[in-house]
Amino acid sequence: MRVLITLVSLAAFGCALAVGVAGPGSKMGWWEFGTGFSMMRTVASPKEIFGLVSLSPIFTLAGLSLLGGLIALIAKPRSLGLFAIIAAAAAAGAGMVPVKMRELVAANPFIHDITTDFDNPPAIIAGAGLDRVNPPEYVGSELVRGTEQTVADAQREAFPDIQPMVVNAGLDETREIVREILPAMKMEILDETLMEDGWHIEAAYTSFWYGFVDDFVVRLTPQGSMTRVDVRSKSRVGGSDLGANAKRVKAFFEKLDAATA
Repeated sequence: MRVLITLVSLAAFGCALAVGVAGPGSKMGWWEFGTGFSMMRTVASPKEIFGLVSLSPIFTLAGLSLLGGLIALIAKPRSLGLFAIIAAAAAAGAGMVPVKMRELVAANPFIHDITTDFDNPPAIIAGAGLDRVNPPEYVGSELVRGTEQTVADAQREAFPDIQPMVVNAGLDETREIVREILPAMKMEILDETLMEDGWHIEAAYTSFWYGFVDDFVVRLTPQGSMTRVDVRSKSRVGGSDLGANAKRVKAFFEKLDAATA
């Protein structure tokens, strides 16, 4: 029994480790991000057992490890029981990561490019030539995968509140505020250019776990004594951003609104 509990616990820890290193390994360049996703799917996606029932390896091992741990606490050795319970907790916690990701995929349109101006989206210039899979051009007229809906229409339906903002501040004052907000949101400013129609500020956000990079462009256009602010946020890789770009745009506008109120 001790050997069985030990093996099950080690397997549970192994599944948790696979989920835990999937992102950092991609970020460090050890494998492609698709490989990292495959690692999580392998340990988390339900597998059919003898054509009778489908079970998720990581949650099944978490349950068995917990059961083995409780048995070991009663029958001893208690140290093995504690180890098994810790393994169960690690596996269950790690297993929630792909579950949450699936929920975000289902809850958001399969897009990765968000803009406040569909007719004239802020252009990605500084980030255009950097390492990327998704083109810098706006693809609002393209169809969302598996649907008859365009990218632009999908955004309008899912995020109708993402609109340009007109702030009660001059052009240069707004620019200074934006320059403070972007680093506060853990974004690196790549370029600032004063164009004929106003300031064009480009930044990039790098995700903590997978190291995904998203371009973030802010366009400031004078409107009398006030300033119109347009924003665009686009992922450099991946088909779905799990709603991350829309969330970032909304957070930016919340901070801008607070700073210019």
